[in-house]
Amino acid sequence: MPARHGPTEGVLYSYANNPRADLIKISAQYGGFDLKNQELSAQDFSQKFPFGQAAVLDVKNDGVIFDVISIASFVGSDGLRGSKELERSQISQWMNAAELQLYPSACQILYPCWGLMPNNKGLINKAKDNLNSFMGSLNVFLEPRTYLVGESVTLADLTLAMYFRDLYTLVLDEQQRSKYGNVTRWFNTIMNQDEVVRVVGGTPLCEKPAQFDAKIFAQNNPKQKKEAAPKKEQAPKKEPAPKKEEAPKPAEAAPALSKKKPFGNLGPAKLDMDSFKRLYWNESTEAIMKYFDESFVDGEWSVWKCEYKYNNELDILFKTNNLVKGMLQRLETLRKFAFGLMYVFGEDNNLAIGGVWLGRGPDNFFYEDPNWSVDIESYNLTKLDMKKPEDKKFWVDFVSGEMDFWDGKKFQKDHIF
Repeated sequence: MPARHGPTEGVLYSYANNPRADLIKISAQYGGFDLKNQELSAQDFSQKFPFGQAAVLDVKNDGVIFDVISIASFVGSDGLRGSKELERSQISQWMNAAELQLYPSACQILYPCWGLMPNNKGLINKAKDNLNSFMGSLNVFLEPRTYLVGESVTLADLTLAMYFRDLYTLVLDEQQRSKYGNVTRWFNTIMNQDEVVRVVGGTPLCEKPAQFDAKIFAQNNPKQKKEAAPKKEQAPKKEPAPKKEEAPKPAEAAPALSKKKPFGNLGPAKLDMDSFKRLYWNESTEAIMKYFDESFVDGEWSVWKCEYKYNNELDILFKTNNLVKGMLQRLETLRKFAFGLMYVFGEDNNLAIGGVWLGRGPDNFFYEDPNWSVDIESYNLTKLDMKKPEDKKFWVDFVSGEMDFWDGKKFQKDHIF
């Protein structure tokens, strides 16, 4: 190994089981960089490194580097970085693809398995679609190749492989791996490099995919208990004042009109909205639909297709998402009476908002309270018949996160009520 030029030692601050930190440690193995490791809590990180990066290199007497790609390149060897300008650009493109395409999808799939995120099926299904698309393209690219760039291991291989590692050990079982034989061959090649094994050890492949565990999620996200208000000290009793002659009583004011209780004219319902929402966040689509099919009584609840009337006026994606968010915020008092899924589809200047709602009663429940109908005037609502296969499929596709297109426009973002 050629001698390094410049600094040869530093301290890497990170947390346990961080694939980004492992990538840096492996790069240091190739580059002969003396790397000391120090774990920090999230609070320590924010105090010591205000940019909040989860892997930071403190180079002895020379300063700090807080970007994972920059650190891995700095501590690695010339061979990892590429010897020619074209190679260096190709390596950078794969490292960026790992950070911007692979890593976000991997987190959305893995975090619910670790109890770090709710079991948002729509989000997870979209992440799986993105992952499958990425792996399909990578599988074609790797068919004639052993490595991503050139004829030896580079940072391109190490970055992608390390971001794939938890997916291969926890989620991608044999059946899924078989769809991407070239990717799996390449992944095993990288994981068996001596420098990789010295840092992460062996890499056992997944046998049974990990699932969301509601108990682990509850442990990681405990509900805060409300503190009981301090008891007021009882004021000393006052001596009764001498009775005064009673003045004539004024005429009683007319009683104030009591506000109508939403859905007060309906009897108890078999389907319980809290139970339904709990299942949606924590269980499989099969469990959700089993409860729905057993509990839904037409008239006690109703299902509605919802479509924005002015899709042709939508121009910018983030503004369209904000439009939906604002509507759902203004419907806060409706939560115990309704469940809604509102999706944004398409791209800038070719957008659409569509969704589905389950609400209390047989009629359009948004008109049960004047505050709920403010935004809904901008939407067309069509009542769905759960006995009709096409209507039932529309409802199930939304609940399962499989509503990928709306009038030819591709899914972009889900908003859950």
